Amino acid sequence: MEYLTRIYMYGGVSVKDVESSKFIKAYAEHLKRGDKFKEPSWVDIVKTGFTKELSPYDRDWYYIRAASILRRLYIRPFTGVGGFKKIYSKKNKIRVKPSHYNKGSGKIPRSILHQFEKIGIVKKTKKGTRKVTSLGRKEMDAIALKIHKDTQPKKKEEIDEIDELNEIIEETKETKEEEKEEEKEKEEN
Repeated sequence: MEYLTRIYMYGGVSVKDVESSKFIKAYAEHLKRGDKFKEPSWVDIVKTGFTKELSPYDRDWYYIRAASILRRLYIRPFTGVGGFKKIYSKKNKIRVKPSHYNKGSGKIPRSILHQFEKIGIVKKTKKGTRKVTSLGRKEMDAIALKIHKDTQPKKKEEIDEIDELNEIIEETKETKEEEKEEEKEKEEN
């Protein structure tokens, strides 16, 4: 019964139904706007793995990585920090020597998972792995539904209503500009 109410509430759309890049971008913005999830002070100087020379150029990389980790947990629960180290690993190609496989940083996913645990989106299992809680699933499904609605083609009636609203907005902008010009002329005289 709970499953049916969830489908009814969120329109039957889950994170799996939405394109991954759009979801990660939207959820990263959601985390950035909220006040519960904070990026650590070391985020601008840390490398994301042994194979990297510098920290990422994007200022929001921590939020993007957090959204990516949470999406991975949603799709494949019971993943631990070691699994995320493997997911974000890379080959290390050093000049003439043969390339070697190096795991990603463990501090980054660990700190992200700890923050999600404090918020209540992720919980730790008995084996030490993590999984998304029902609260986290609801939040993620709501964002996925919003993305799904934004990407769906609009009906003709909705398009007409949007056009009418845009015309009204433009008219009000024009009248406000005219009023401002009239006030300036009055002030000058």
